[in-house]
Amino acid sequence: MTTSPLVALRPRRPRGVERRPDWRRVALLAPSVVLFLAVFVTAIESAVEYSFQLYSPDGAYELNTVASWTKFLTSRYYLSVIADTLVIGLLVTVITAVLGYLTAFTIYSMRSRVGRAVLNAVVFSSLIFSGIASVYSWQLVLGEAGFLNQLLRSVGLAPVRLLYERSAVVLALVHTLLPMMMLPILTSLNQVDGSYDEAALDMGASRVRRFLRITLPLSWPGLVAGAQLTFALAISSFTAPALLGGGRVSTLSTSVYNLVGTADFPLASVAAIVLLVLALASTGLFVLVHRRVGEVSQGGSTFVPARPKGVRWLSTWVVLVTVFQVLPAAIVVISSFSSVPYGVWPPPGYSTRWYTNLLQQDEVLGAAGRSLVVATVVAVLAGVFGTAASLVFSRRRFRGAGAVQSMLFTPVIVPKIAFGFAVFMFLGRLGLSGGPVGVVLAHTVAATPFVISLVMAALARSDRTLDDAALDLGASPLTVFLRSTLPQVFPAAMLGVVFAFLMSFNEVDLSIFLLSSDNQTLPVWMFGYLNNYQDPTPAALSTLMSVFSLVLVAVLVGGASLLGRRRRSAFGGVADVAGGPARADA
Repeated sequence: MTTSPLVALRPRRPRGVERRPDWRRVALLAPSVVLFLAVFVTAIESAVEYSFQLYSPDGAYELNTVASWTKFLTSRYYLSVIADTLVIGLLVTVITAVLGYLTAFTIYSMRSRVGRAVLNAVVFSSLIFSGIASVYSWQLVLGEAGFLNQLLRSVGLAPVRLLYERSAVVLALVHTLLPMMMLPILTSLNQVDGSYDEAALDMGASRVRRFLRITLPLSWPGLVAGAQLTFALAISSFTAPALLGGGRVSTLSTSVYNLVGTADFPLASVAAIVLLVLALASTGLFVLVHRRVGEVSQGGSTFVPARPKGVRWLSTWVVLVTVFQVLPAAIVVISSFSSVPYGVWPPPGYSTRWYTNLLQQDEVLGAAGRSLVVATVVAVLAGVFGTAASLVFSRRRFRGAGAVQSMLFTPVIVPKIAFGFAVFMFLGRLGLSGGPVGVVLAHTVAATPFVISLVMAALARSDRTLDDAALDLGASPLTVFLRSTLPQVFPAAMLGVVFAFLMSFNEVDLSIFLLSSDNQTLPVWMFGYLNNYQDPTPAALSTLMSVFSLVLVAVLVGGASLLGRRRRSAFGGVADVAGGPARADA
């Protein structure tokens, strides 16, 4: 028996869980794990340690005591703060679940691809709109002379007082978190096998009965997952209760901020840890519910049901959702050109004076440059670390990989205000507080899980036979990655980089404690400005930041998609990786 001298195929390594040490796996996973342990774990440990101290008005701290815990957990005020935090979380979750499911079902039921794409773009556009800008927009909508009250006056109704009440906080959070609720619901709905609905229709089941007995149960896991994420984000929100509560709405996140302002770091640590425990406990509860319900895994049916008969009802709902999602941003843009220095609707005249005023602020240009630098560094680090880790979790599995992956995803559910405060306490020990280093580290830890998730999803859809063929033909692992794997996942990796950039560029909750007054980023500067002034300058800044984000997403995502479509064919890719040009007449 003879063997062809042209190529000697290497024995292929069996897929599955690897048990022996692999230096490549360690090298790929080490950056993410080391960063997580060095920043996240040590920061939380610092907060826990500080919670067992007691602050006295003379500035002294008593060590190794549970007095701060006793003070917090026996105080009627702080117990009411915990209750208010949970009530806001429950209200936001329930309202968002109802609105999110109706909207997701509307998108799912649309026969027009253009209609689905437009409504998706409308709903998910709030993810690009800065979080603090979104909160500020509701100040303009709900103010005494704002859009809503002026609309009520125009139809002869009495104005309502919503601003600086719990209802304003809930409304703003529903607007911000609606996409987070809808995404897993849409995923579950798109996995529902349409043959079930057709069979029930053939058996004479009504539309309502088919929905209650088929569609809703099969999409329930997505609803539970959306509720889990929404509740965790709602109870940990800081900017909404801080700016829309007006001091009347106190939550655990605002309590942490206020206690830091009084230098009572031990009690602030207790509040942060209680918030962290509530977030983790609620997540565990939702996970148990999710397991009881069971996950749907049907391979992603492409079936699109016939549009229900209630066309007018669906059309009305689409209009309402569009207005709810787009109106606040539109009001911000219009208000940025107001001619008067107070929030009145409609503006009596139009001017660019607030853009001029914005550029005349001494700190703005420095804050803008700082935001761009920090966000760029975070995007690069999160993109590299996240892509490397995703290769391990997808292609080089090992015992304990699930535990490591869950560990790296912990920052997703941890309240940002609590994490930011913990990093602040940790950096204070090292003498590094107030500068951009801590912000970059904290933002990278928070953004990396999203990159891992996106790239892992792309790897699951990629053609691994190209990688295996290249390895069999003698290509090195690095060459295989650069010439075969990376072109297939590049659009997803770029999407993760864009997400990391925007998350860092628009972040307030995680940054508020980590920057000194002369080292602020744009969102943190805007938060301080809103606490001191009432003119439309923040509207001008919000408009510019939103335009910048839209242009960035359009350019980078469009470029990534173009490169993804132009990647080489399977034969050409393998031929190039193998080390020789493909024959012209092949």
